[in-house]
Order: sequence, then structure tokens, then C-alpha cells
Amino acid sequence: MQLTDYLAAIDRLDRHADFNGAMVVTDAHRTLYTYAGGLADIEKEIPFTLDTVTGIGSLTKQFIAVAVMQQVSAGRLALTDRLDQYVPEYRYAAKVTLGDLLTMASGIPDYPSLIQNQHPTTTAAESDPQSVRRLGADLSLAELVALINPIPLDFHPGSQGAYSNTNYNLLGIVVSRVLGQPLDQILTAYIWQPLGMTVTELGTQNATAVSYLPWHDELRYIGKGSHTTADSGLVTSAKDYTLWLQAVLQQSETLLPRSAWQTIFTITHNFYGMGWFQHRQWFWHSGLILGYQADVFLSFDLNLAVFWLTNVRFLTTSAKDWNRQQRIWLDALE
Repeated sequence: MQLTDYLAAIDRLDRHADFNGAMVVTDAHRTLYTYAGGLADIEKEIPFTLDTVTGIGSLTKQFIAVAVMQQVSAGRLALTDRLDQYVPEYRYAAKVTLGDLLTMASGIPDYPSLIQNQHPTTTAAESDPQSVRRLGADLSLAELVALINPIPLDFHPGSQGAYSNTNYNLLGIVVSRVLGQPLDQILTAYIWQPLGMTVTELGTQNATAVSYLPWHDELRYIGKGSHTTADSGLVTSAKDYTLWLQAVLQQSETLLPRSAWQTIFTITHNFYGMGWFQHRQWFWHSGLILGYQADVFLSFDLNLAVFWLTNVRFLTTSAKDWNRQQRIWLDALE
């Protein structure tokens, strides 16, 4: 499939499906396609636009990986540093390196899974309003440590990969402690301001879009929550996130030396880079927090990035079909 055919196809699909949210296709220097539709706030009938600020969940990890690698490049951190140098409160911190955390090779249990285990539901947690709201609340370091300290590591650190949100939660604490500043101030000074990103923030309460969850035949109000952790707490707009992806496609030396970008996109244990998975020619990630959902696909070979942001999680059959078709077309792009 050629790019022009792809852009025409997704435009037809977006408009036919009444997609609620925003979608952008960009190369390293210019935006090739934009779409925005539906409502950011159903009760107030506020439209969802390219400027709407919405939660991106685990896409937050891309920014944290760059923030850590900036400090590695500056000599303040090393990938071989043990976590206990920065977060001694964690019981198994001496066994884990910063590199293990970045590449999902630490063996530290996933804290959202531990929270869900404490509150079992009869439905899947991702579609249960109470579970979704619970995971969208904020979590202090003391609360995190209380969750993970009693649980042994799942495997020997560095031996394999397994997805755990806890890794990037802890990395945010490391960066904040090594620089002696709040994480949002660090991200603003080191990433967002240099790129001209003006609305990206830490904390889902800063979203302008309200989030919703399909529940039986209705949309259940989930709200904005108060999630500020480094694994999934960012909010951004389609316009701001486009600036980020253009910088990533350029491997911008405004942010990092080229060698550090190469490290970020090196897949470890055939599983994870640093903030990115890989499927064929695409580096990708999905993000879920509250009712917000975001997906991004980036190809250096094609000089192309595609992403979509929504405040209504993809749980209905039509939304899942939309998502599936987008991925089929991405795989077919040449």
C-alpha cells in the first residue's frame, strides 16, 4: 500500500466510523494528515480538536526514557547504576540496574496488577468502571513500596523481559532525585520547552478532555482522575505530540546524541527497547489510563509516525474493528 492510498483510506474510515478523538500522520518535518472529531466533554458538548489535552497512559514512558538517557549522556547517571543508589526504600533495589528498568528486564512486579489483585472483579478490569478509576488515582512512593516490597522479583534481573509499569514509575523517582527537582519541571526544561510543546503536562487532572468507558449500552463517566506517576501520568494534545514524534524521527540532537537514540531503539531480550516495542518495521506503544487511550506507530525506514488519541476507550465492537483495520493498513505500508 502506498502512502497516498493509506491517507485516503484512513480519512474515509475515520469519518465513516465517527471516531471520537484525534489522529495524525507525520514525517520528520511536516504533518501529512490530521483528523479530529467527536466530543472532549459530552455533558458540555465541547468538541475534541487537535488542541484538546488528553491522557496518553503508557506513551509517557517514551519521555521518561529520554529524560533518563539525557542524564546518562550528562554523566549524572549510568545504565549500570543500581537502583538502591536512588531508591533505597525498595527491598530488592540492590539487585536491579537502571538499564534493567528501562528495558523491562528488572523482574519487579507490575503495580497495577497488584492493585487489581487486591480488588478482584467479575468483569475484565479494563472494562470495569471502579477498577479503571482506582488505577487512575495517584500513587505515592510510600504506597508503591508498600505494594511491591512484600513480593519477590519475578525473575533474575537482566535475564529476560516482562512488562511492568513499576519500572518507569521508579525511573521517574530516580530522575527527580538525581536532579533535585519535581519530575514535571525536569520534563518541561529538558524536553517540552526545547521542542515548543506548550500544553503537555504531568497529571491526568490537567486534561481538558473528560474520559469515558463503554459500559453495556451506555458511556460511563470516568473523569480525569489524578494520576501523576512516570509510567502513565502525562497528558498532551495531538499538536504537541506531533512535535515530539517529529523530534524522535529526526533523532533530534537538541534532546540526545545520536548514540543515545540508538540505545533507546535497541530491542532487548527480543521484547522491549526503552519506551518502545517493535513489530516489523514499526516501533510502537499503546497507552491506557482511566477512559483515555492512545496508540503510536513510528518507522524510521518509512520516515513516518502515526498516532491516535481518544477519551473513550476502545471496548465496543466498532471501535475494536477501527483499531484493527488501522493496524492492518500500517503493516501493508511500503
